[in-house]
Amino acid sequence: MACDDVTPPRTVDIARVLDSQWKARNAGLPGGLTAVLITPTGEYFASTVAGTTPATHFRGASTTKMFTAAAIMLLDQRGQLRIDDVVTAAMPGGSGKPYLPATPGYAIPFKNQITIRQLLQHRSGVFDVANESIPAGVHAPYAGHRYIAWVMESDGDHTFTLDELIGVMASNQLVMDPPGIVFRYNDAGYWLLAKIVEQVSGKPFLQFLRDELVVPNGLAATSFPELGTTQSLPAPYLDGYLLQFGQISHVTQQNVSAGTGDGNIVTTPADLSRWTRRLLRGEAGVDARQVARMRECVPTGNFFVAYGLGLECHPAAFGWGHNGGNPGYLTVARHEIDTDVTVLLFTTLADYDDFPGVTAWLYDTVTKVRAAAGY
Repeated sequence: MACDDVTPPRTVDIARVLDSQWKARNAGLPGGLTAVLITPTGEYFASTVAGTTPATHFRGASTTKMFTAAAIMLLDQRGQLRIDDVVTAAMPGGSGKPYLPATPGYAIPFKNQITIRQLLQHRSGVFDVANESIPAGVHAPYAGHRYIAWVMESDGDHTFTLDELIGVMASNQLVMDPPGIVFRYNDAGYWLLAKIVEQVSGKPFLQFLRDELVVPNGLAATSFPELGTTQSLPAPYLDGYLLQFGQISHVTQQNVSAGTGDGNIVTTPADLSRWTRRLLRGEAGVDARQVARMRECVPTGNFFVAYGLGLECHPAAFGWGHNGGNPGYLTVARHEIDTDVTVLLFTTLADYDDFPGVTAWLYDTVTKVRAAAGY
């Protein structure tokens, strides 16, 4: 346990919870659990991995989506876009330019019916190139394969771009559902949102995040690697491990360039807990009215239970935030409005053999960590 005799009692209690939870599920396995709790009565940090501090780097995966959604809502707040516009509509301001380029590379199915809100809610129906195999009948060399994995097999350092990834959807006219019909968690929809941020702001997406969200919120240790060759984590960092098909792999080094907008964040416990808290308290640049819109969750009918605009809302007792799932790191980040409690919990052993089970275990651990701090 990352604590000592002079550690405040509640931190000791939290560390004991983490230690007990880890041993109950993963005794003898590599990796560990780390938690941050920010409450009205104090801030607490603990980890089962020796040497871990609030400044230790890890991969936050889909917690990236909170930043992408915040970027969209910030532009909406400024009157530079309207989230209920369809993506073919002209942007406010009189330029006549549409939210997505009017080019063959962006000619995705149902384009003139998809709204920005639907992209935020995972209800756009666009084909999820990140997580679905390309249909076998497609006339392309990657037919029948996951596109990103297919490219990486021949070039592990490949830098994926938004134009390239969205172009796979457009050139093959791939679609999952008509827009607005069903919730399907969808990384590719967040690629489209990232492109919309670029079109509206006139800046590269990651520059917009740095200028408008990362730097103003003091997130000096947070980055979004965009090059395929940027595969190492900044020091200090936590190693990540993957349990899949009964085998454990060390997976700390990763090419996450395909995660722009949806899952490439590298951050620290201090930064991600700070971000989650500031965003949900209306202090991150996105004002309280816009955050209230983001928090309006609707049932999904599946594993996510309820989802808002870039925010998960389950379990309800934890408040709002987002999970992150990466081959070496699984994360829960939430802020509960009424109690003003922020919790960040992540494991560095991603059990892909029992994803529902490990998720339930993480939620159980969050509940016990909160109870150890009196919440």
